[in-house]
Amino acid sequence: MKSRVSNAVWTLTTLSMAVSYLLTSPAYAQEASDDNHVKTPPTQNPYVTIVATLYELGRYEEALSKVTRSLEGETRERTDLVFLKLMRGVLLEELGQKGAEASFREALALDDTAQLPVQSSRRVRKLFERARSATAQPLEEEPRPDELDPAAEPSGPPPRRSGLLVGLRGEVDVLGLSTTLAVTPAVSLGYTRGQFGAAVTVLTQTSPGLRLEGQAHPFNLGWIRPYARLGTTAFFLEKSTQGDTTRFMGGASGRAVLGLDVQWNEDMSAFVDVAYERFFSGGERFESQSLLLSLGAALFP
Repeated sequence: MKSRVSNAVWTLTTLSMAVSYLLTSPAYAQEASDDNHVKTPPTQNPYVTIVATLYELGRYEEALSKVTRSLEGETRERTDLVFLKLMRGVLLEELGQKGAEASFREALALDDTAQLPVQSSRRVRKLFERARSATAQPLEEEPRPDELDPAAEPSGPPPRRSGLLVGLRGEVDVLGLSTTLAVTPAVSLGYTRGQFGAAVTVLTQTSPGLRLEGQAHPFNLGWIRPYARLGTTAFFLEKSTQGDTTRFMGGASGRAVLGLDVQWNEDMSAFVDVAYERFFSGGERFESQSLLLSLGAALFP
């Protein structure tokens, strides 16, 4: 009886030792850990080995903590940084936390040929490939103002403003050039909005005048804008040839204008126009008609 018991104990002991050997043998251990095996780069950074070991043991949270500590420390080797950022991405995704793709992008920015150091899940591999595609086609950054080449700056007319504007002009009666070359200065206050505008002009001369006009400018030709005006001019304090005031109301006319204005910048433009005026009333000093050539500038206050 004793012999049979001894044989049974010996048999159980032998089987136990055999199973223990199989479980601890290198071949079996390698087969059991293939899914979690981590490919580490040659390094002297102890954190790389620690992170790999913790991952292979399935202790993801501890591994992530070590990765974070190492990246916050003095890790400077590029291969170490690439490995740690890749492992951080893997661990974040496996733990269901945010930031995995951003970590993969950081690693790929350091080495665009990098591969995952582990045989991870399909979900992780898909996220990694998406990060690689995004890194391969980065968005173009807009150049800073101090990096712009002045010669490459787009050239074109500045935007035209609406609202009040102040104009200064000089005008000459072309029909009267044979007798005199008198230039009449004028100051105007105008308002434009959309395709229309209006202006009030004061003519500063011996017999001052007041002019009211409406303006249409239906289209722009780049820097140049054609315009047309219709209005009337009234002169006051008519004087005789001796310089005496003969009456308060000197004369009144109707006028039609065609012109062009050229945009200098957002605040200023120059203009030239030609106007035909027909006087309906006037004294001895006013011709029945005039052809006025004007040149001036307008400023948005």
